[in-house]
Amino acid sequence: MSRRDLGLRVGCAGWAIPSQHAHAFPSQGRHLERYAQRFTGVEVNSSFYRSHRPTTYARWAASVPDPFQFAVKMPREISHTRRLVEVTAPLERFLTEVQSLGAQLPAFSAKYPPVHARERGRKSFSGAGLRRDGGVRSAR
Repeated sequence: MSRRDLGLRVGCAGWAIPSQHAHAFPSQGRHLERYAQRFTGVEVNSSFYRSHRPTTYARWAASVPDPFQFAVKMPREISHTRRLVEVTAPLERFLTEVQSLGAQLPAFSAKYPPVHARERGRKSFSGAGLRRDGGVRSAR
């Protein structure tokens, strides 16, 4: 039974392949295609620092086999700059960007600054406008 049969996802934060490990990956294809032949998922960290076009996410999704999945990190504007306050617009923008991953996007990851540990309980993504079903609650 393989990892894929068990429904487990094994991956890294990013799909860069260090030269000393390149021999363990197929030689054909771009980095993400090669990475996806050995791992079943990946965390996209770059979305924390900058946005990506929906066409970029669509290209990534098209380059990996099923059932490969992406966990995309929420932008720092939401977690660090705005500290989960008044984030409907950037959250809607982010969710629009990543929607082209479709079913290959089962999860988001979030990075919080240390100050959030002291503020725990006062703020949450549900309070920020993210619904349990992945949609965005309107601030209107």
